[in-house]
Amino acid sequence: MADTKPETPVAEGSETAAPSPAPVFGSSSTFGAGTGFGGFTGVKAAEPAGRDQDAGDDGEEAAEEECSAEFKPVVQLDEVEVSTGEEEEEALFDAKSKLYRFDSDSNEWKERGLGQARVLRHKENQRIRFLFRQEKTLKIRANHIIMPGTKVQEHTGSEKSMVWSCVDFSNEVQSMELFCIRFASAERAQEFKAAYEKAAADNEAIIAPAGDEPEEAPEPSEADQLAAEVEKTVKVDEATETA
Repeated sequence: MADTKPETPVAEGSETAAPSPAPVFGSSSTFGAGTGFGGFTGVKAAEPAGRDQDAGDDGEEAAEEECSAEFKPVVQLDEVEVSTGEEEEEALFDAKSKLYRFDSDSNEWKERGLGQARVLRHKENQRIRFLFRQEKTLKIRANHIIMPGTKVQEHTGSEKSMVWSCVDFSNEVQSMELFCIRFASAERAQEFKAAYEKAAADNEAIIAPAGDEPEEAPEPSEADQLAAEVEKTVKVDEATETA
């Protein structure tokens, strides 16, 4: 005789509970809800209320804070007045331009820099010079007295550029240079030409060109004086003989 499992009596009025389905991985689940772990649901965990407001308040407080620290320099530097030599001069011409010089070794124009081209007249001796300082560095790129007779010519193919030759002293050594200067407009270039040639004419009365100074007669030596006296006596003797 087979063993039979005893049946559990079911109370009247009660229903049999249906079995719950097994959870599927990746489906919407409440696992981790409210704990900040929502990796299985794909939904960002809710942040605690009031966090954004606190962060905003901290940012406002940080923005309002100002640094009041003071730092003293290690070395105290005294202000020193620097003389450029232009304090006693007045500008007859002043314009921004680009300067070039002709290099005879390479047979080409080389840029000297971008800066201010100035024609300056000294207030005491009235001499006029040309000065060109490079922009920002203020380094002297051209510096010479405008000699009488100097002519400025328009550069071939460019009405904004002018060419002239001179004895320059910008490198603290006198050297013969051929300069070319370029302006932003043809009108400014013509103004430079007129100012430079007028300065050359004004300097003519102040600076005597080489070769025009009168040569001083040398003092006669003792031999010359003796020869002159002998010549006089010879002439007197010849006059008496003819008489």
